[in-house]
Parts: sequence; structure tokens; C-alpha cells
Amino acid sequence: MKEDKPNIARVLGLAVGLPSSILGVFGVVYYLISENIISTYVALALIVTIILYTFYLMIRYANKK
Repeated sequence: MKEDKPNIARVLGLAVGLPSSILGVFGVVYYLISENIISTYVALALIVTIILYTFYLMIRYANKK
């Protein structure tokens, strides 16, 4: 039972940090688009990739026993 608590804490930490990580990535991506460093499609792919990876980590930690 002791091993379940850190996994739940990790999932909770990822869930709480998801909105701030989305805003942070959006800020960086917005800057990169405004400086014409990356295109809009690359920025969108980067944001979606980070969101999906965070969900993947949440599911992985939740299912870990």
C-alpha cells in the first residue's frame, strides 16, 4: 500500500501542473511564432505533443502497481 501513495501524488502533481505547463508552452510558442522561428503548424504539434505526453505519464503512473 505504501507504493500507491507516491504514484497517486505523481498523477496529482501532473494533473495540477497541466494548466500551467500548457500556458508556459503557449507563451514560448507564441514568442517563437512572432519571431518567425517556427511555423504555426509546428507550434500546434509541439503543444499537442506536450499535452499528450503529460496524459501518457498520468496514465502510466496511475496504472503502475
